[in-house]
Amino acid sequence: MAMLSDGFDAIVIGAGHNGMALAAYLAKSGLSVAVLERRTEEGGGLCTEEVTEPNFLHNLHSNYHSLVGICPVYDDLALHDNGVEYVHPAVQMGSIFSDGSALTIHTDMEKTAASFARFSRKDADTWLRLFAEVSGYLDLMVRTLMYAPPITLRDITRALASWGVEDKSEFLTARLRSMSVADFLDRHFENDRIKAMLAFHAAICAYQPHVPGLAVTYPVLLGKITNWQLCKGGSHRLAHALMRVIVKAGGRVFPQVPVEKIVVEGGRAVGVMTPDGFVRARRLVASSLDVNQTFQSLLEPGAVPARTLEEVAGVQYQDASLFNVHLAMNGLPRYRAAAFDPDIDRAWILNLGFESLADFEDEFASVRAGRLPAVPRLNAAVNSLYDPTDAPPGMATGLLRVFAPFALADGGAEAWSREARAYGERAVERWLGAMVDGGAGLVRRWITETPLEISQKMINYRYGDWMVGRIHPKSLLENRPTQELAQYRTPIPGLYLCGASQHPHGYITFAPGYNALTVIAEDLGLEKWWAQV
Repeated sequence: MAMLSDGFDAIVIGAGHNGMALAAYLAKSGLSVAVLERRTEEGGGLCTEEVTEPNFLHNLHSNYHSLVGICPVYDDLALHDNGVEYVHPAVQMGSIFSDGSALTIHTDMEKTAASFARFSRKDADTWLRLFAEVSGYLDLMVRTLMYAPPITLRDITRALASWGVEDKSEFLTARLRSMSVADFLDRHFENDRIKAMLAFHAAICAYQPHVPGLAVTYPVLLGKITNWQLCKGGSHRLAHALMRVIVKAGGRVFPQVPVEKIVVEGGRAVGVMTPDGFVRARRLVASSLDVNQTFQSLLEPGAVPARTLEEVAGVQYQDASLFNVHLAMNGLPRYRAAAFDPDIDRAWILNLGFESLADFEDEFASVRAGRLPAVPRLNAAVNSLYDPTDAPPGMATGLLRVFAPFALADGGAEAWSREARAYGERAVERWLGAMVDGGAGLVRRWITETPLEISQKMINYRYGDWMVGRIHPKSLLENRPTQELAQYRTPIPGLYLCGASQHPHGYITFAPGYNALTVIAEDLGLEKWWAQV
């Protein structure tokens, strides 16, 4: 392909949001940049497709964006000036309980506290103190924990001490390093349903509530519990904006150009092989693929130190994936629980089924055993509540998600082909059962998306893991994905890692790409024109 024959200063493998953001910064820094993508479109998990009926737009993977206004990439790359518009739902999330009661979390904390107070006045007061405290330290914590190369848990404790947090904090202490999210909630709250609502927030961020040690970063999650935002017109709008920034800066994005091999000469990465031939990288290659693909598939074994290969082979992935149902609907749902709390009808993200911390323990134990709970516990979202452009006038889209095993105990991952429709029906029935009149006439059509199908389409999501690496103290921070590879550099000069297998993790954070940029800029002596967090 003639347009690739002269090579580039930098080649980025994979056009997910992290790879594209890195490419945009490098292009704006004056480097010639190419992004090579195996799929027919850019964006990775930023997929928005008409999978049910025409004109119903469904976000297949990335639906919840929680760092808008916090992440520096939006401003540095002027994404809002390049076609991205977000909606900030007033009722962020809610829970419907089996007795018909409901709990809601609002952007207005006084309304959230009022909802909590219906279950526990003490917990409502505790929540207001907790949210005020973590919000006050959020900028410091985000800068330290996300938008910088990873530090150790011990250094986090030192940072808390240096900020003077531990001496005056009711919630942020060194003990968090050994506590689970459930431990943290049990320590500070009394009501089971309030604890379940806050644990649900952690779980949809892939923080399983009973994993010891995850409480250390839980305050960061709580600090942004009111910042879930919806990309208007579909998450793919964000991918389009990144593409525009790259092209305006002189960079190129090449869909349907899969990388078959990273070429190493004299111990240094010098380019890549594609079906169209060799493409030279004069200064660097950056891979946004998972580390297993990068080191086990794209590099010759002789080019990689044996210790690196051994450690990469040991990288672990989440033991829970997602089973999705995408729905086209004739309108918006109305819940029976609105008689208790009318705001539940306006909740963008909904918990239906988790009513105590024990429910989470039961759910993930079932998933680890390869079992599907007889009654699905749902994570539901109705984007049309806040973005009516995603469906024809008067109609709506819906999304149901259930934590699920990648491989079923009876038949493995392939068994999903026989189970998907029936399990989808159970999920839809569970949701409709919470609605006025059983949601009669609401659903037009629905389709399922299994963990196996997710992994086949989005091959970075190994075993259906949308976080691209397990969320566990042993595989976070300085251990993600391994201690050797945690700082975005590799043992092969000229080769960098910028994808979600790196710190901090998956989700639309841009942090892996941004942090890789920091390291690359140091190595190449680039002028840091972007705002420093």
